[in-house]
Amino acid sequence: MLKTCLLGLGRTGAVVAEQLLRSEDFDLVSVIGKPGSSKAGRPLSEVLNYPGDLVIADAANLQSEIHQQHFRVAIDFTTPEATLKNARILAENGVHMVIGTTGFNNMQLHELRNLVQQYRVGLVYAPNISVGINLLLSIVKTVTRLIPQYDVEITESCHRDKIDAPSGTALKIANEISLIRQATVNGRISFGRKGNKPRGDEEIGIHSIRAGGIVGVHQVLFAGEADELEITHRSYSRAIFAEGALKAAAFIAGLKGFYHMEDVLLSERMERDIRVAANRLYLNFN
Repeated sequence: MLKTCLLGLGRTGAVVAEQLLRSEDFDLVSVIGKPGSSKAGRPLSEVLNYPGDLVIADAANLQSEIHQQHFRVAIDFTTPEATLKNARILAENGVHMVIGTTGFNNMQLHELRNLVQQYRVGLVYAPNISVGINLLLSIVKTVTRLIPQYDVEITESCHRDKIDAPSGTALKIANEISLIRQATVNGRISFGRKGNKPRGDEEIGIHSIRAGGIVGVHQVLFAGEADELEITHRSYSRAIFAEGALKAAAFIAGLKGFYHMEDVLLSERMERDIRVAANRLYLNFN
């Protein structure tokens, strides 16, 4: 079993914790709350209504948790500032990471990359951690290549308590489209829409909705003069984020370097293809 630490026990973190506790492949040995969390010091069983004697540790005790619990992988769903602080301590101690935190700026991402390079650890950066979202990304990239002349508008919706807007996933979608179109991102992305001027030819619009308890919706609209195509992903449960987090943790446990969720899914697909090919060879020679 893979000894694992979970950092952050919010809406998504709680579901990830439940999945880790149920899994036969993972051993959840440490749970650490966000800085200032009122959950620190409480038994995890009180928060999740799940049997066990694990106590939620304070964020300030990460170093001692590493030394006491000897976990190999840490999954972080906190805040950009907390994640960067955690990542430095984890990297210094050779712990591999899955980062599901959203809202990083370019400078913070650069710092994460530097930590990976400096301490030679493995890290999966996956603000868009669900399998379905990554399938949407794959489809969007294909459509962008096929109809490059269409206008693109991205709409993302999430619960009212989500702090960052637009979502990291919406920005990722916009960046992928910009790369394919060989357009510079700066000045090409329009956040919301107001004023008295027409739409730019290479402009990508991003619109954010924060309301109620929406888990997550991402819609990408490709609009031409005579028709339109809309690709939508709706998250009905945070279990899909937990599923992705566990896949990423299993993937990164034995690797070094900076990876994305696409790498995790590609590796999984390659393993399936190899098994199928090996099975065919066996059948052909027996």
